[in-house]
Amino acid sequence: MKNIFTENLPTKLMALVMAFALWLYAINRHTGDLSATVSLTVSVPEGIAIVEQSTEEVTIHVQGPQNVIDTVDGMIKDHKIWAQYVIRESPDGIEDQLKQSIFIRREHLDLPPAVKLVSVYPDKIDVVLGKLQKKKLKVVLQKKGEPAVGYSVVNEFIFPGEVEVTGPLSALKEVSSINTVPVDISGISGEQNRTFPWRIEIDKRVAIRRGDKTVSLPVECKEDVRVWLQIVEQQDTRVLGKIKIKIISPAEYPYLIKLQDEFVEVKVKGPKLLLDKLNTDDVILYIDVTSLKPPGPYKQPIKSILPKNVEIADKLPEAHLDIRETQRSAEAR
Repeated sequence: MKNIFTENLPTKLMALVMAFALWLYAINRHTGDLSATVSLTVSVPEGIAIVEQSTEEVTIHVQGPQNVIDTVDGMIKDHKIWAQYVIRESPDGIEDQLKQSIFIRREHLDLPPAVKLVSVYPDKIDVVLGKLQKKKLKVVLQKKGEPAVGYSVVNEFIFPGEVEVTGPLSALKEVSSINTVPVDISGISGEQNRTFPWRIEIDKRVAIRRGDKTVSLPVECKEDVRVWLQIVEQQDTRVLGKIKIKIISPAEYPYLIKLQDEFVEVKVKGPKLLLDKLNTDDVILYIDVTSLKPPGPYKQPIKSILPKNVEIADKLPEAHLDIRETQRSAEAR
């Protein structure tokens, strides 16, 4: 048995080496192709910002052994391979902004040595570089969502009202304000008045006009602001019709009262949520005839009793009434 493994050992080793070499040859001979889109990162020195960039992605076409190509495909999908270009321009060489064209080559892609880069599209990228400066900008509060039904934001206060921003000179000279990040006010009510101030971050971009379109450019701001909002119940008006006028008189009032109009239309104002639930039984209208005696006619002010926080929006009309003696009161005299 031992002789089986030891006989002709050099020949057997040579055969093993040749078989391994043949396997490698077969693997490498099987060449794969891959076209994929990768992100493009352009880095700039301190004191410079990228104002415009023609594209942030490039499409690469590569070839190589199929097993390596499969590995590269997986790395691209996992965002482990991308294009990166470093600009060496000095801020001293830029007065305001400077346009440059850069070309993406193999050295800008972290590809395995066994992979051949066939093409890059586009291989020429246009960038506009801007010199950075600092500027004080007014803070504008950005809100999203709507308060709870029946509530509204009637006032807002931001401190500080201005923040220092660092950004491209060409952009900052065109703007005077910067937004906060959007603040979600969905569903807030008067209860939130006790939770202020809120600490809010500043947006990291400013919007400027470039011809007929709006361009968003990156800026830096190391500050945040505190925000106070005044949230109140929405006020509204509502018309209530056909409310009967009550007559207030002493007991044993000896006269007969006749109203020209027994019902009146009333316009009230108050919190919208309260008015939505209001009905005619909640409003009392009356006139006091205690001091009135015949003969009439009379004009008397209509008085009202209303729920809390509800008021008469328009002046109530006067009541036209006539007072007559009853037969019993005439006989008593």
